Amino acid sequence: MNMPSAEKLLEIYRPMIASRYTDRLQSAAAQRGEVFFYIPSSGHEAAAALAPLLIEADWLHLHYRDRALAYARGVSYETVFYGLFSKEESNSAGRRMPAFPCDPSLNIMSTPTLVGSNVLQAVGVASMIKNDEGAPFVLVSVGDGATQQGDFYEAVAEAVRANLPVLFLVEDNRFALSTITKGNTFYSLPAGEADTFYGLPIRRVDGSDTAPTFQLFEEVVAELRITRGPQIVVFNVERLESHTNADDQTVYRTEADLKEAMENADPCARLRDYLLENGVPSEQIQAVEDEVKEQVDAAFHTARQGTTPRAALTAKKPLPEPRDEYLGTEKDRSLSMLEAMRET
Repeated sequence: MNMPSAEKLLEIYRPMIASRYTDRLQSAAAQRGEVFFYIPSSGHEAAAALAPLLIEADWLHLHYRDRALAYARGVSYETVFYGLFSKEESNSAGRRMPAFPCDPSLNIMSTPTLVGSNVLQAVGVASMIKNDEGAPFVLVSVGDGATQQGDFYEAVAEAVRANLPVLFLVEDNRFALSTITKGNTFYSLPAGEADTFYGLPIRRVDGSDTAPTFQLFEEVVAELRITRGPQIVVFNVERLESHTNADDQTVYRTEADLKEAMENADPCARLRDYLLENGVPSEQIQAVEDEVKEQVDAAFHTARQGTTPRAALTAKKPLPEPRDEYLGTEKDRSLSMLEAMRET
């Protein structure tokens, strides 16, 4: 397939830099003590290259670093910041950790806190939409660490068995929190790199380089819509910031490793250079960056003033009135034990 046009890549660049700037605002807010926790997405932004290839009927079960893709799909900046500040207006009414976007109107499912279990849910959705008009599919993205869970193996096995339209996007930044994953995954074995998994070819792409990433996504999506069967893509990226603000990756990564990542695997910087090299004027790129920064800033300040949820000090619901068990006689007959348990 041909390389994407500079115009299309500039369209993809917008949500990527919006996500990168979001990371900066999150970090500053945490340092000021305004928020307690955030998850950075820096390094994973080129997943947004998938967005132009999606249709409304496609479903997404996103990795918690897929903010750029969420923005590209249509999630508002305000939604992300309402979640950051745990406001009533957030998609969980302030009850969940930030970085777990969901939006039923955009077919974005709720990412479970138990990462990795989203793959089984995604395969279940794929079984329901397999024969739908327009050939929709389900994207489910996970980190390299989550691929070591039994849920992931079960999900891929079922997708292969039933030939379901699922794109398993493995966002491999080489670390499961602080543990190196090389040699410990289904695609990176102790003996070397694997080419297939459950009979599926394993495709790989440099996720810091947006143009070839878009090319591979275009090829994979086209094939998925025709075959209606699963695909696996290993999306090689760098985690440019610590796992969360509760982590310090300088403890387990060398200064040279971090320097190499920042200088050579930053998808936003690489795409900006590519756009300049391919004739997009610097003034046009700067205008997009300035516009996005202004919009993200405005959303941040709007969310900061959002409604603080009312505390609920218990999650218990009142139980129904006690019912007598049916003991085998007609006198005082009420519910059987099974019926009573079901009612309760």
